[in-house]
Amino acid sequence: MDNEQTAPSYWNSVLIGALTVALITGGLGIILMYYVAGAEPSMTLMVVSGLTLPLTCLFGLVGGVIATRHYAKTFDITFTIGQGALIGLLTGAVAAIFATVISQLWMMIDPALMENFYENMIYSMEQIGMPQAQLNDAIDNMEQTRAQQQSLGGIALGVLINAIVLGIVNAITGMIGAKIFASEE
Repeated sequence: MDNEQTAPSYWNSVLIGALTVALITGGLGIILMYYVAGAEPSMTLMVVSGLTLPLTCLFGLVGGVIATRHYAKTFDITFTIGQGALIGLLTGAVAAIFATVISQLWMMIDPALMENFYENMIYSMEQIGMPQAQLNDAIDNMEQTRAQQQSLGGIALGVLINAIVLGIVNAITGMIGAKIFASEE
């Protein structure tokens, strides 16, 4: 119990891990959006668009490991796997907030990016010969999703969902990081 009361704060480590995850996932997401927005309309483009979320989530896993390693090595301490999970969870939640801020700032820098992205996706669906009724439904769904994502409520919901997903996966990698970097020999 004394160890918990005198343990140094892990918030700097959480912030470092979260900022790393936000920069990696936000940067990768923006790069992939530019690719989709500027590439020739094709089926490949739709596949790349579909891979954006899994790829950014995969790279988003590193936050828990980075934060727990930083915390363990900075203070040369050991801590439980449970504390590693907490550090990872907080890292993921804060990373979601940072990533949203980065994304919103980028949309102010280049507001045409989203428009070009959606237009190219529509052209791609037209290129693959999608039936007109299905194409119209897909376009309507994309426009509804886009309007929701640009609203304050949509942004807040996106942060919440991202915080939950990144929190869970980084809690797992935080436990792994605690076992690797902070467990007693």
